[in-house]
This record gives sequence, C-alpha cells and structure tokens, in this order.
Amino acid sequence: MKNPAHIQPLTQKLWLYVATMVVLCMLAVPMALKAQQQPEPRTRILFLLDASGSMTNTWGTNSNESKWASAKKILSEIVDSLAGDPDLELALRVYGHLYSPTQRNCEDTRLEVGFSRNSASYIKTKLAQIKPKGITPISNSLTKAAGDFPKLPGRHIIILMTDGIESCEGDPCEIAKMLETNGIVLKHFVIGFGIQDFESEVFDCVGTNFNVQDETSFKSSLNLIMNRILNQTTLQVELLDEYKKPTETDINMSFYSAQHHVLQYNLYHTLNTKNQPDTLHLDPVTDYDLVLHTIPQIRLDNIILKHNEHNVIKIDAAQGLINYSVQGNLTDPGLVNRLKCVVRDSKTKQIIHVQNLGTSEKYLKGTYDLELLTLPRQYHYGVNVSQAKPQQISITAPGLLNVIKKAEIIGGLFVTNKDGKLEKILELASDTRTENIALQPGSYTLVYRLKNNSSMHTTKTAIIEIRSGESQNINPF
Repeated sequence: MKNPAHIQPLTQKLWLYVATMVVLCMLAVPMALKAQQQPEPRTRILFLLDASGSMTNTWGTNSNESKWASAKKILSEIVDSLAGDPDLELALRVYGHLYSPTQRNCEDTRLEVGFSRNSASYIKTKLAQIKPKGITPISNSLTKAAGDFPKLPGRHIIILMTDGIESCEGDPCEIAKMLETNGIVLKHFVIGFGIQDFESEVFDCVGTNFNVQDETSFKSSLNLIMNRILNQTTLQVELLDEYKKPTETDINMSFYSAQHHVLQYNLYHTLNTKNQPDTLHLDPVTDYDLVLHTIPQIRLDNIILKHNEHNVIKIDAAQGLINYSVQGNLTDPGLVNRLKCVVRDSKTKQIIHVQNLGTSEKYLKGTYDLELLTLPRQYHYGVNVSQAKPQQISITAPGLLNVIKKAEIIGGLFVTNKDGKLEKILELASDTRTENIALQPGSYTLVYRLKNNSSMHTTKTAIIEIRSGESQNINPF
C-alpha cells in the first residue's frame, strides 16, 4: 500500500490544473461571444456649409440676425453636443468663402476640418474665422466631398446647407446619385435657408429637403436630422395571408434607397421562434423603397421609418400554388425544359413568369392566363389562384414524331380546328434532314413537297396519328 503522504501532492496538482482550466473556459466564453458581435459602424457626418455673400443677409423683416450668424451659432451648438461620441466623426467643408463674387470662382470650396472623433472644437474655431463673400458652387463642392470621406466602412452622411441654388455649371442631383450609387455616401440632407419654393424643389432629388425660414426652424430641422442619424429603429414586415394574418414568409425582400434607388439590404423574410415576423434593424437615416420578390412583384415606395420606434408595415401578400405536371411518360427527358407554362396577368396581359414542367410555384392571390408551350398550344384563361386550394394544371405526355428526310423538303404540320379548317402549328426546317417533334396526342396533317421541285402539283399530304409516350418515324420521300 502506497504512503498517503505521496498521494496528497499529486491530488493538489490535479485540483490546481482543473481549477485553471475552468477559469480559462469561463474567460473564453465571453471573449468568444465578444468576437462574434459585430461592432457598430462608424458614423461620419460632413457638414457642407454655404458661405456665399448672400449668407450675410438677414432672415427677413422680423429678424436682425444674418443667416450666417445663425448657421455659426446653431452648428457650433450641435457639434459641441456631439463631442466625445466614440462612434462619431465630424468634418466641415465650406464653399463660397475664398473669392469675391466678381471673380465667380467655381472652385471656391475647401475642406476646412477633416474627419476625426475630436473635430468639434476645430469646427467651432473655423466657423468663427470664416467670412462669407463669394458665389455658390454646390456641384463642385459635392464632387470634392467624395474625397473627404476615408475609404473605410461606415455610415457616410452629408448635410448640405445653402441659401441659394447652384451658381456654376453642374447637376447636384447627378452628383448626389453618383455618391450614393458608388457607396461613398449613404444619405444626403439639404437645409435651405429661406429660399424660394421653386428653388427648394431643385434639391428634392439631392436628398431629404428642409426649407427653413428662421433661426428657430433651422435649429429644429438640424436637431431632427441629427436625431434621425444617431437614434436606432426597428422594423417588422408583416406579410398578410387571405385571412389578414402575418403567416406568409420565405420571400426575398430588397430595400432600396428611395432617393436614388440604390440597394441597401437584401433579405429573406423569416418567422422567428414565436412564429412572428422577425425584427429587422434598419438604418433610419434612409427612406426606403421595398420590393417583395413574389410573383408578380409587390412594390412599396417611400417608406419613412420613425426613429427610436418599432415600425410595423403590413402588406397583403396572400399566395397560392400552381402545380404544372405531366400525365404519362415522356419519350425524351429533355422535353421537361421545353414544355414550359407562360403565365400572364389576366388584366394587363403582361407575362409575369415562365414556369417549368414538373414544378410548383407560388403566385399572389389573383387571376392569371396560362399558355402551355406544347404543340399545339394549350390555353387556360382566368385561372384563380388562392391560398385555400392549389391549381392543378397538367398536360398529357406528348408523343414524338421523327421526320426523316432523304432530300430537302418544305412543308408544315396542321391540325383541324373546331370549324373544320386547317390550322398550321409548325413549319418544317427545310435544311435539316431529321427533325424530332413533340406533339400532343391526336391527328395531324403533314403537307409537303420537295424543295427543289418546280411544280406545286407535286405537293403531298399525310395523316399522322400521335399517341402519348410513343415515338414514330415518317419518311416523306
């Protein structure tokens, strides 16, 4: 028997090892969870400020303060309140302050304070130094703003403030669209300082537009913009069935910016563990156009999310099935890809989808016209699709006619319609020696002659019976 004195040190070492491993595991769990969490994207706001000569004008007869004095004061207050936010970077670009109006310099724009997390004091100092004097080169300032943002991921936003429209050549709308399309800027906001209504409308295509008439409304609008930028929001998209219940799901949803229709999010709708529509975390700074990739598509334009609230959108999206199948055996498996079903909207007659044979597809509740690409064509008009009952559309398996030609012929296949008249369904290929033609079961008339024969009286006629799932050959000559 071993001495217990020799066992005790070993036991102590074992317990020490176990305790160490437990502590390491406990530390590893939060570290792993932290590694899985996505960091909040850095928000970068560029204040693009008008310092043209007209900014020295007062707001109107009821105010003795100039627009520039208000802009300096309110903007200084705003940046001061934002100082120290670790997830926020600010920058200031000014235009119209370097040259006199007589020089009409369309390059009169400069980045006065670059992006950083500690730029608030520099912006306030720079605002105190600037004196308005020149013209209003908005387009060029927007173009230069593209280089002001670092090539790093984040939410990039421009707040344009002006008391007039473009003084130089250029289209602010096109430049704003380019910045969003290329992913340089997420969103533009425009604050017009007491400009005319017809001038304000010019900026509607640039971004969300505010036309303020005094210092109070300017401060209110700028605070509203900042709240929208900095606060979070959630969205729940309820896809309603025939009974107005949010049970529809598994539909792809594309969210585009409403201003320039740039894709922002592309998601599949999901029901959560409680069988409720999943909650989305969307950036509230953007107004959205939503496209649901149903058949046909559903589009909802100009969705404005209320910041710091849970938003709910209810959309009628009841769907039903069309099952397109074949009865019998196909002589050629390749026919599956040829015998398609063309689906049209019964009202507009526009093609909305082409469905493959042997598939089930979901369609929005409604009425559709179907064209089955068989020979001859088959049509189903006014097909009602509903959630309650799938529509069963089937074809009889075609037979296969093999036309084997010893010489080039011209000819066509005909069926006899309900009026007893021949109706052409297919023209033979004159330069092909063998044709394999899938035909629905029934009786057909083949009319043909040798291609190089100079007499029409050599035209021949043959009656052909086609059976489902069977193949037959015909030798015209």
